[in-house]
Amino acid sequence: MNKNAGKEKMEIIKATTSHLEELHQFARENFMLTYAHLNTEENMRDYLQESFSKEAFEREFDHPESEFHIVIENSEIVGYFKINMNSAQTEDTYPNSLEIERIYVTSRLKGQGVGRQMIKRSKQIALEKNLDFIWLGVWEQNPKAIAFYEKMGFQPIDKHVFQLGKDAQTDLIMKLTI
Repeated sequence: MNKNAGKEKMEIIKATTSHLEELHQFARENFMLTYAHLNTEENMRDYLQESFSKEAFEREFDHPESEFHIVIENSEIVGYFKINMNSAQTEDTYPNSLEIERIYVTSRLKGQGVGRQMIKRSKQIALEKNLDFIWLGVWEQNPKAIAFYEKMGFQPIDKHVFQLGKDAQTDLIMKLTI
């Protein structure tokens, strides 16, 4: 029996401008679904306006040292991650590294290995670019994400502030040596 019977084939590809509108919508919706219940409406509105407006998203997409990669299933985006190198990184203290700034998967596929595949692809990219390690920031109040990253081999090394509207939240900075 084919253990993949009934499963749709997924692929991870680098996003192009043809994906931009759908990716923007997916990114915005998934950020809301993930964090709206944990933050005030005002802080969410302010953050979305600042970081997920169409203009801000297009600026990020066009940055020469950032890349968006998408997970496609049946011609639909079901996950994505954004990586930053050099001047695009949100912290300037980690030279010769790759930052995973965002990584999201649609709720129906959580726990199905999609996040693991996105981390694996990030590692491949970092190796291709001869980088030493991958790092990311994860909200200290997100124990599921922290446990996932630890399972993937990331270790906490520092903290930084993530500004969500008027709320200065603390992120753990986690590192994966490759």
